[in-house]
Amino acid sequence: MRNYDFECVALQTDCSAQTKEFVETQWDQAIDRIDNWIRTVSIYLTDINGPRGGISKRCRIVVHTQSGAPVIVQDTQERISTAITHAIKRAAHTLKRQVAKKREKNRQPLYAIAEPLPEVEAEV
Repeated sequence: MRNYDFECVALQTDCSAQTKEFVETQWDQAIDRIDNWIRTVSIYLTDINGPRGGISKRCRIVVHTQSGAPVIVQDTQERISTAITHAIKRAAHTLKRQVAKKREKNRQPLYAIAEPLPEVEAEV
């Protein structure tokens, strides 16, 4: 269950319900354990050249996270399913790397371990 806004928009192309379901399934599988870091996801599917064909299917993903700047990834391929798969893998990899850095930063100790003081002989 998602706790963030998710949208899949088809621009300049016909997008079937099956394609949108494919996008959602791929996304959910890729983002399984870091979804609590995400605020919004927008996935845009575009056919750049229209009916002329060629390498013109683009998938652009914009993810807004809890921690700051958006992650923007896009991929252009001959088939829309390939573009979707590649873009989702890259976005997931980038997000997981950011989360790992954030977690590592939070794990740093709050104090520095001080070196032991030199022993001082007491005067008697």
